[in-house]
Amino acid sequence: MNAGIITIGTELLIGSVLDTNSKYLSEKLSEIGVHVSYQLSLRDDFIELSTQIKYLLGKVDILFLCGGLGPTEDDITKEALAEVIDKKLVLDEYQYKKMLDRFSKLKKIMSPNNKKQAYVIEGSKVLDNKWGTAPGEVIEYNDKKIFLFPGPPKEFEPMINYYLKSNIKENNGIVLKSLNITGLGESTIEEIIRNLNLEKEHISINTFAHFYDTEIKIIAEGLDEHSLNVEVNNIVSKLYSTFGNFLYSEGEVKPKEALVRKLIEKNLTIGFAESITGGLLSSKLTSVKNASKVLKNSIISYSNESKVQVLKVSEDTLNNFGAVSYETSIEMAEGLYNMGLCDIAVSITGEAGPNPSEKEIGTVFVCYYYKNYFEVKEYLFSGNRTEIQERAADAVITHLLLNIDKEGE
Repeated sequence: MNAGIITIGTELLIGSVLDTNSKYLSEKLSEIGVHVSYQLSLRDDFIELSTQIKYLLGKVDILFLCGGLGPTEDDITKEALAEVIDKKLVLDEYQYKKMLDRFSKLKKIMSPNNKKQAYVIEGSKVLDNKWGTAPGEVIEYNDKKIFLFPGPPKEFEPMINYYLKSNIKENNGIVLKSLNITGLGESTIEEIIRNLNLEKEHISINTFAHFYDTEIKIIAEGLDEHSLNVEVNNIVSKLYSTFGNFLYSEGEVKPKEALVRKLIEKNLTIGFAESITGGLLSSKLTSVKNASKVLKNSIISYSNESKVQVLKVSEDTLNNFGAVSYETSIEMAEGLYNMGLCDIAVSITGEAGPNPSEKEIGTVFVCYYYKNYFEVKEYLFSGNRTEIQERAADAVITHLLLNIDKEGE
């Protein structure tokens, strides 16, 4: 089965609101074996909406109309659909009473235009909205299925979770698996996977690049779900043996989350001495559950005075080599480690711009310090100030994730 999604609202087209509904719905449809062939975002324009509804009804098995079910004049989704499929709008007395009761409990007077939300398309199955005012609907039309859902995500998402599966019957089984790789570019990962010849007619393997990692998504479809699971698990095993520790997790796990888990597993603590990133590294880790078990101290040593007084960096080192240097990064990490609060000390110093002070903009030195072992990595990042800081922080997390076994020896 294939589906089309239309999200309706001028606010989506002028950038006032981000369309998260299409992404959320597409993920849920993929989980039950429904292919999304079209995604459209339209203004509150009756003629354009009617035209696109007609077009997609000729292309898909299931059509989703998201938004435009509110009380205002520009909420025209039901009206446009009713005209296309030649149906009337009728008042649903239960929905109207529910609406009146809702306003009464809130001790508010319901304006007359709110009654509009209680009108539904004749012959539709009404999907009660337990999270808001406007109900959803599902309509059978010429062997097609048409869904209407309210647009606000706080209503849309729970209604999708509550009603989607029970109103779509799909005979095929589907098995999805997501794997996450860091430290390799998407093009490299793609080439390696294609050379393994793992895909079959009913199994697809695709890569999706994120900021500092790449997702591998395996989709297998067929009638025998047990056999699909066996095939997918064999592919996963092959990918693990091929990519090694570059393949760091499965499912929706970000590198920073995987790093915290790995540090906990190895009973290791970490600390950061940050100059260029100004606390960004620490912030990324502390956003992860249980980070307090591994992150024991973090110092923002943005000034040379702080580097000298807090981290005990030599003034001679700063004078001879500069704050953005191989030598300074080592002394920053050593000073942090000598405080005795962490097993692994990481320092980071660099030039974020917009005006260079010592080195070329984007130059970053990172020192990874563990007992008597240390390693310094030099990077050159492109982008504006914020992008350089983000790339630097993510590079540190990636390096730690790929090398934590060596750090813990």
